[in-house]
Parts: sequence; structure tokens; C-alpha cells
Amino acid sequence: MEPTYDKQEFFEAYADMDRSKGGLEAAGEWHQLKPLFPELSGKKVLDLGCGYGWHCGYAWKQGASLVLGIDESE
Repeated sequence: MEPTYDKQEFFEAYADMDRSKGGLEAAGEWHQLKPLFPELSGKKVLDLGCGYGWHCGYAWKQGASLVLGIDESE
């Protein structure tokens, strides 16, 4: 079964969203979600279903010692 995000029509619509172009700051829920993140400095972070990798980038910028993002989509 083909992952939804790999379907061309779906991906094109998703890629056109503000969050896809502008990252975390463009995602409406980010300002509510961000305070829930723990201190990441020195931590190892695994992001399953990482999509464009915005959360991986955030973890790295916060000082995580290792960040691994895995996504089934192409």
C-alpha cells in the first residue's frame, strides 16, 4: 500500500502549505507545542514520521547530541 504522502496529488497540496514552506514557525500549532518540549541539550532524539525534518532541525539547534529522523515517505 502506497503511503498517502507519496501520492503525487496529496504531496503537491501538502508541499504548498505554509508549514511546508516556512517550517515550524509557520505551523499554527507550533507556538502551543514548543513549550511542551523538554530540554534537549545533550540528548539523543528520534523523530519517527519526521516529514520535512523541521523537528529534527529544532532538536539539533537546541543542542541535541544526536538526531535521527525516519520517515516512510519518499
